[in-house]
Amino acid sequence: MNQISVLRIEQLSKTFGTHEVLRAVDFELHQSDVVCLIGSSGSGKSTLLRCLNFLEDATSGTIFYKNREVTRYQVNLAEYRAKVGMVFQSFNLFEHLNVLKNCTLAMEKVQKLNKDEAAERARFYLDKVGMLPFIKAKPHQLSGGQKQRVAIARALAMEPEVLLFDEPTSALDPQMVNEVLEVMRSLAEEGMTMLIATHEMMFARDVSTRVIFLDEGCILEEGTPEEIFNRPRHERTREFLQGMRILH
Repeated sequence: MNQISVLRIEQLSKTFGTHEVLRAVDFELHQSDVVCLIGSSGSGKSTLLRCLNFLEDATSGTIFYKNREVTRYQVNLAEYRAKVGMVFQSFNLFEHLNVLKNCTLAMEKVQKLNKDEAAERARFYLDKVGMLPFIKAKPHQLSGGQKQRVAIARALAMEPEVLLFDEPTSALDPQMVNEVLEVMRSLAEEGMTMLIATHEMMFARDVSTRVIFLDEGCILEEGTPEEIFNRPRHERTREFLQGMRILH
C-alpha cells in the first residue's frame, strides 16, 4: 500500500543573521504518522514547525503539501493553515472571546460556515477534548491545560490534514500536562497526522510512529521509537537521552 505524503521538505534551511538555525533538513510526513521532534532547546524544532506553517520564511529549500510545491506566495495562507493546523505552546487564544467564539471564528471567516454550522462543529470538537461545559468561559477563567485543550479543539474544528504541535505542554504546570497528552494520545489512536515538537520523552516513546532527533539544526538521527530510545546510533543522541533520564 502506498503511503500518502502529506508534507515533504527538501533541503530546508533557515538563517537568522549569521546564525544557521536549520541546515538542509529533509523529511516526509505520511498520512496517520505521529512524528515527534526531539532535541535540546535551540536545536531548531520550533523554527522547523514555523517554516512549515509559513510563520517564518525558510532561507532555502522546498516544501511540498500533498506532492505540490508550496510557498507563502503560491498558497492562500488562511486555507493552507486550515489544512496544516498549528497548536502553540502559548495557546494563542483571543482573550476577549469566549471558548465557543474562539473556536468558531476561523470557520466563519476562512471556511465561510454560517454561525449555526460553525457552532455545531465547534461543540463536537470541544466535547472531544472535554471542554464542552466551558463554552461560555473566557480564557482568563481557564487553567493552562484547559486553554490548551481549547486550542486543540479550535485547530481540529478546521478539520485539518495535519496538526503541528509546538511544545504543547511546555507552558503548563506538571499536573496539567497529562490532560493535554491524553487528548493527543487519543488523536493518535484515531489516525490524526501529527508532527510534534516535544520534551515529553515518555509520550514520544509510547505514541509516536517515528522520532526525529534534531541537533544544531540538522536531523542527526531518525527512526522508530524503539530504535531511537533503545539503540541510538549517535553519541550525541545518547547524551541527550541520558540527560533526559531516558537512557541509562
